[in-house]
Amino acid sequence: MASWEWRRSVTNAAILVELGDDHGLTQDQCLRGTDVDPRLLKTPGGEITAAQELAIVGNLVTLLDDPPGLGVEAGTRTHLTTHGVLALAVLSSPTMRQAIDVAMRYFSLMTSFARAWHIYRDDEILLYGDDRDLPGELRAFLAERDVSALLTNWFMVFGVPPPVVRVEIAGGLRPRLAPLFDSFEIPSSESAELQLAVFDATGIDEPMPQASPLTAQLFEEQCDDLLQRRGLRQGVAGTVREMLMHRMNSRLSQEDVAAGLHMSLRTMRRRLAEEGTSYRQLCAETFGTLAEELLATGLTVEDVAYRMGYSGAPSFSNAFKQWRGVSPGRFARSTVDRYRQSVPR
Repeated sequence: MASWEWRRSVTNAAILVELGDDHGLTQDQCLRGTDVDPRLLKTPGGEITAAQELAIVGNLVTLLDDPPGLGVEAGTRTHLTTHGVLALAVLSSPTMRQAIDVAMRYFSLMTSFARAWHIYRDDEILLYGDDRDLPGELRAFLAERDVSALLTNWFMVFGVPPPVVRVEIAGGLRPRLAPLFDSFEIPSSESAELQLAVFDATGIDEPMPQASPLTAQLFEEQCDDLLQRRGLRQGVAGTVREMLMHRMNSRLSQEDVAAGLHMSLRTMRRRLAEEGTSYRQLCAETFGTLAEELLATGLTVEDVAYRMGYSGAPSFSNAFKQWRGVSPGRFARSTVDRYRQSVPR
């Protein structure tokens, strides 16, 4: 299950409350059960948790009976400039390719709750989205919001209609989204697991109208700071972490993870290197942290090995030594010692 305690711009919430108002809801109805102070909606730079924003979406969907097109309205109100420094980083990028890469690198700073990544393949861009962790009753609204925001803002940024060749829609959402794609004359079909949009990449290395490399670098640095402060995971690395956690007991190989991302192993390694990490490092961070947390609760090495899907304590111990440089038994003993020293006598 996903954790929704990371933080998001309050601007998204303000747009949702405005949408509710236009449909006859009061501010109190929109914010019911969220603990969001109404004054925060008018506070520049204000933030709420992802859980609070999802609760507002839940209020709209429940009170308005989730009519088709409601999410589209939310998406068309969500302009790129809503995203502050990210918008400036995108608009000042030297080329369209770099603008797309920046937008995807900091995708979690935007409106969507889905995980997303992109692949360049021949003359196409494959944009994948994974929204399977979202509450089922909210997926249709959120998918509409994501799609309409993407289609609307593409035109605003690049000055041309989005060159989408085709889309594949998962989760039974095609009946809800097909009319939107039809209005843009974009062919759609069903997908088994992931959302997919295929873009024509012709002319992707053309310069951006407002290109300014130094300005783009400055705003990217600010995006990095914002990402860190909000506790957000980014890019392919974040998706790999999620896959490792969701299928912990399956003992995934690198090849399995790359296949799940619809990438070649070489491409996945390159993308992770671009984000300053590697598959091995992500395994060490993800599994090592989880193992430490389990050992700190007082579980035996054998119990932790079993819970993490290992055949026995020896194989788990070898893996833990690679992650942390010490045996799990030694780590557990040092944890107990630190606890005893912290207890007042």
